[in-house]
Amino acid sequence: MIIDYPWYFVLLCLLLGAAYAGVLYFVGKPLFGRKLQWILTALRFFAVSFIAFLLLAPLSKQNVTERQLPRVVFARDISQSVAISADSGFSFEPLTEKSNRRYEVILDSFGSDGATDLGSILERHHTDDIAALVLASDGIHNRGASPTTVAEHLSFPVYCIALGDTTPRRDAALTALRCNRIAMKGNSFPVEVTVTAKLLQGNASQLSIMNSQGKKLQSHPIAYNDNHFSQTISFNITTAEAGLQRFSLQLTPVEGETSVKNNTLTFYVDVLDTRQHIALFANAPHPDLAAWRRALESNPNYKVDILMASDVESGKQKVENDYSLAILHNLPSQTHPSVSYTDALPKLFIIGLQTDLSRFNALHCGLEITAKASRTNEVTAIHYPAFSLFSLDEEDAKVIEELPPLAAPFGEARTSADVQTLFGARLGSIDTRQPLVAATAQGETRRAFVWGEGLWRWRLADYQSHQSHRHVDRLVSQLITFTALQTNRNRLQVEADRSYPADEPITLRAQLYNEAYQLTNSPDVRLTLTGDSLKADYPFRRNGNSYSLTLPGLPEGLYRYHATTDDGLTDDGSFAVEALNLEQQSLVADHNLLRTLAVLTGGQVVSPKELSTLNSQLSTLKPTLYTHTRYAEVIRLPLALILIILLLAAEWILRKYHGEL
Repeated sequence: MIIDYPWYFVLLCLLLGAAYAGVLYFVGKPLFGRKLQWILTALRFFAVSFIAFLLLAPLSKQNVTERQLPRVVFARDISQSVAISADSGFSFEPLTEKSNRRYEVILDSFGSDGATDLGSILERHHTDDIAALVLASDGIHNRGASPTTVAEHLSFPVYCIALGDTTPRRDAALTALRCNRIAMKGNSFPVEVTVTAKLLQGNASQLSIMNSQGKKLQSHPIAYNDNHFSQTISFNITTAEAGLQRFSLQLTPVEGETSVKNNTLTFYVDVLDTRQHIALFANAPHPDLAAWRRALESNPNYKVDILMASDVESGKQKVENDYSLAILHNLPSQTHPSVSYTDALPKLFIIGLQTDLSRFNALHCGLEITAKASRTNEVTAIHYPAFSLFSLDEEDAKVIEELPPLAAPFGEARTSADVQTLFGARLGSIDTRQPLVAATAQGETRRAFVWGEGLWRWRLADYQSHQSHRHVDRLVSQLITFTALQTNRNRLQVEADRSYPADEPITLRAQLYNEAYQLTNSPDVRLTLTGDSLKADYPFRRNGNSYSLTLPGLPEGLYRYHATTDDGLTDDGSFAVEALNLEQQSLVADHNLLRTLAVLTGGQVVSPKELSTLNSQLSTLKPTLYTHTRYAEVIRLPLALILIILLLAAEWILRKYHGEL
């Protein structure tokens, strides 16, 4: 018994009961005999004391034992490979109807999204209160984590009902597609696909690759020289148009194939027009400017404008809207302290002798330099292999380390955690641990730093040693490609992935910037979606300080969107909806995987005709007994009320019939 009051409150309850009974039966003229009077006094004393004690809200500690039926999960494979088999009508009813409350039934299913993830269904029920899992499947696993890895950590047995047919079928299929999902306009990219076939020895076919207009780009003959045939075919495709492009691989069918759906494979490639407009802002004329321009324009994807800071500030030169990157040479400086005209652009800083380091530090770019004196260091490069923002060829890295020194302002650097050093600065034979070439990606904001002047020396030395500028130019090109990647200055920006799975909801997001390039969502935004046989309008809804739109599941195809605001801002783009068709790649049941799952977990594999055996196994499952402590208010216990009623009833009966006793 537990109360929240001091122990002497119980004595007060007893004193209250004694006082009440004493006043009632011992004050005034006695109405009862001596013996009866003491009996009545005792009854009233116990009744009043107990009622007063209940007002202290005492708690009763109880040990309660509960019985829980074993919980059995019945998970059914409803994927396409099962749906076309002879076991497509399988049902758990013969098992669930005979449970007779010996176990709790939990029904589940998987494979409705065009793929079978056996590991996911095992992981979903990986809890301590599951007694067993009954898995009805053909054992075909084509997505997600390995089910055997998950099964090794399960604490309950998995009983497998083997569905489907393990007999090889006469069929050919396209599997294991490998290609770049991003390609550059005008460049070729490889496409590899594996052709598998069973029981087709002596037959022939042709594999073709088609573009979105249905034009055959290339083809390759296939001769099935084995009943268990597998061959990987490679194509090199040249892209002439920018944008998201659809391609399809088509394998001509052979008479008698079980399924021809797996003879076609559609994929999408985002073809980028990578020609970018770069602004090189300079504090003053310098031989580095021409060197940077030539290094950049050695890549045909770059167009470079050199703009003097004084001309930009006076309005003689205009900062175009299509610039994708700003290179700041010796800026900010004492004569040109503001670089606000580059606020919306990713930046590459060339930190030289005329750079105002205090104003540069005030930009909070991730690199801060504390000047030690008004002098320079002649530093060479030392490669840092841990750099991971982009990949630099080992040959290029070795050549850069051998090039003449750059002239760098003398000082100490502090970098933020997300700044990575590609080349450090070496002073003579001492590694200073200061960054010479570094970069950072803070979310969508990208910046790069070159701490030193003298690129013209690098290009000249590279040519003298190798009869070309390729090593320095490749470094510059990769540094610029990383920094300028995915730059978008549109005030309306719709965020969409390149592809989505078919028949699943698609969420698009949009951001709108005002003229000061600050997020706003005051205007309404609408989106027009166009597909092969679809044209529909959808309104975005406001979400925080941006917008979002959830589209219903769409069929396979290429879709283009056009987003508009009330005040005329627009953004265009495209995305692909891809049908996985993983189930069509293999239609032969894999009962060996089911046996492995059963062995790993202590379960059993049965056929759909052996459900009685499985029912016997489930009948042996034992309920679980849980013992726990429970605290209950004594005043709510029925025994407390019964005791009070008995005490008061006994007193009333004795008082009423005292003359007959």
